[in-house]
Amino acid sequence: MNRCLLTAIALGAAFAAPLAAQNLGASFQATVDGYIEVPYSPQVVPASGLTFEAWITYDDSTLPTGWRFPTIARHGINAGGENWFLRVNADNIGARRLRWKIVTATLSQPQVDWTFAPGQLNTWTHVAGTWDGTTAVLYINGAAVGSATGSGPIRDTGNEVLRIGKGSDVATPIEVWNGNLDEVRLWPFARTGAEILATMNQTLAGVPGRVSTWNLDGHALDTSAGLNGTTSGQVNFTANPLTLSGAAPPAAVGTGTPGCLGPIQLAPTGSAQLGSLAFSIAATTTPANTIAVWGASAGTLASPLAVLGVNVWIDPIGLVTGTALANGLGTVRLLLPIPATAPLGFSFAVQAIVLDPCGSQSFTSSDALSIVLQP
Repeated sequence: MNRCLLTAIALGAAFAAPLAAQNLGASFQATVDGYIEVPYSPQVVPASGLTFEAWITYDDSTLPTGWRFPTIARHGINAGGENWFLRVNADNIGARRLRWKIVTATLSQPQVDWTFAPGQLNTWTHVAGTWDGTTAVLYINGAAVGSATGSGPIRDTGNEVLRIGKGSDVATPIEVWNGNLDEVRLWPFARTGAEILATMNQTLAGVPGRVSTWNLDGHALDTSAGLNGTTSGQVNFTANPLTLSGAAPPAAVGTGTPGCLGPIQLAPTGSAQLGSLAFSIAATTTPANTIAVWGASAGTLASPLAVLGVNVWIDPIGLVTGTALANGLGTVRLLLPIPATAPLGFSFAVQAIVLDPCGSQSFTSSDALSIVLQP
């Protein structure tokens, strides 16, 4: 990234009115069948990587005896057919072992276990699991507690649902969660610990770029991507003491020019706030290991310019550029650290143009993000 772009980054990113925290979450009981189900979509088993996260409580003292696998979330609910899950493997001995597991298209099965003390999860705890194509990492309150290696994108067998609050129906309800869940989120790329830490105490909605946010504020709606869930059985929405600040993400502008893998969309790693040194932008569904040219300028255009046969939405006046390389899953990242001294309300825009053999003149473009600094 060149010095001019770093200077522009030092001046700004996204400003918007904060969201009001609702202080509600979903509660489940291990003895009663209940869950939230999200219909199949490639967006809940993204080939570009994954971060799943949630606030949880878990009551190990009231877990019934026998085989138990209390599940926070699982994609692929057929017995042995999971594509990814985050759950407690209590087994038939009341074990206290939180497990993050990925099954890839190459059938590698990295899993990370974290053992917790009796009663440790009675208080609200933030948990997150990531996958970047080579490494699965489990985070507790923003700190990595373990990792495992594998290879390839997450397996997608098609038509598999995502469940929140329960896993498989085998011997129902042995995989129902036993506690509370709140602010469940799914990102189509692996976030870093710093990025997870930067947003875990925020409530998010309207995040662009195939990000899903189930706030669980009395409903199972996805307030970002519209992948709304439905409740089944006993799911109670109850008040909780979590105090989360409101934050608004950057806004998507325009439509890019699709390539081999379809539309390229930009997603922020969180809200662009003063002092957010971990703030980044990710472009997903690009060809693996391709080269991307990032552009940043003072703003966006009302209609796109045609450059290299693709739509360009950022204003060419004051344009600065830099290059980056996509990873093996086709995710390209741009780090945009925001100093605490940056001027509040200053705005700029970002877009990616990607080398893609299916594109016009071998290029494709993403949409743009309009970024304005917020407190």
